[in-house]
Amino acid sequence: YNPVIMLDEIDKIGASYQGDPASALLEVLDPEQNSEFLDHYLDLRVDLSKVLFICTANTLDTIPAPLLDRMETIRLAGYLTSEKQIIAKNHLWKRQLGRARIPASKLKISDAALKKIIEGYAREAGVRNLDKHLSRVVRNSVVKLLENGNKTISIGVKHVEEILGAPVFRKQKPSKGVGVVNGLAWTSLGGTTLVVEASVVHDGSRGFRQTGQLGDVMQESAEIAYSYVASHLQALGAE
Repeated sequence: YNPVIMLDEIDKIGASYQGDPASALLEVLDPEQNSEFLDHYLDLRVDLSKVLFICTANTLDTIPAPLLDRMETIRLAGYLTSEKQIIAKNHLWKRQLGRARIPASKLKISDAALKKIIEGYAREAGVRNLDKHLSRVVRNSVVKLLENGNKTISIGVKHVEEILGAPVFRKQKPSKGVGVVNGLAWTSLGGTTLVVEASVVHDGSRGFRQTGQLGDVMQESAEIAYSYVASHLQALGAE
């Protein structure tokens, strides 16, 4: 037999007084050792050489380096906003209505409201948070249905903040002016833009200083920009 075993959210493993799962997984995932893997609980040797292991993770930062070295990393893109809207409308919303035993004709939500929830409260790659927020909307609406004599309720954009509170994410207004540029960045929640500002400080010293928690790529970009400006000072008419 050639079974397939999936280890979900392997980035969540951690050592404790009971042991370190990563140490056992090193033997399990190593093709040089897993043909005679020793299960200490059963005290039996198991041949895992024919097993296909699939591990999932939200981030690679918390996976021990020796363990990560034994895997082939495949990055999967997160859902687009339009895709999340379709999933929410056709699946998540209907499931929440079913759990609350509410007919679809009694509680409706607009596409604009779904988009606001996605962009303001659930920007993660998947739809787990989106499902939780839709659950909150439905639970809040159940109370209103009971208070209003079981009348039909329609959730629009203006109702989202009333139910879920202030948005966690807000759109940044484009910045303009000398010394201000927009940079691109990515996080576990997806891609985003950030504002990079440069200002002149008259402290008598030459060179430039970087502030904030910059990554290696951003530091290299800043150094390249500084080198370019320094090499073109005369052409730019500056000292």
